[in-house]
Amino acid sequence: MTDNVLRRARIAVLESLYESESSNHDPEDVYERQMERAEQEDPELAAEGPRGFGKGMLRGIWKNRQELDRHIGEAAPKYPVSAMAVVDRNVLRLAIWELVSDNSAPVGAIVNDAVELANRYGGESSPRFVNGVLRTVSKKLRGAEAPNGPPDEGATAISGDQEIS
Repeated sequence: MTDNVLRRARIAVLESLYESESSNHDPEDVYERQMERAEQEDPELAAEGPRGFGKGMLRGIWKNRQELDRHIGEAAPKYPVSAMAVVDRNVLRLAIWELVSDNSAPVGAIVNDAVELANRYGGESSPRFVNGVLRTVSKKLRGAEAPNGPPDEGATAISGDQEIS
């Protein structure tokens, strides 16, 4: 899998979320530490655009994780979100965040990217699980859209500084 700069930013966000949950480190501090390292190893990632994309995503996911977890829990009721593998939970949060906050990204692309992240970082069953949960969530979100209009208030587009309603 070839990693473009936005995929590398998603990976940095995923790694920051993972470390934050695993060690109680502040996710933004973790992300900034990664970007400092990226300035030497991956200057394209550390550039203002990709760095800001990742930081906005991280802030949005962290701020809205309870709402994101609600979407996960509704799509996978047999699997308590708190008991899920940290990688799976955060891949799902990241993808659902993109589904509800960026109406320009095709659903299939978001799901495929999340499945690839789950395949790379998760367990053997992670890709299948992530795919199933995201297909369920995306169908629900699409059902919330008016036929020729924007999503309803439960699935509105939001930026990293806004909360999901």
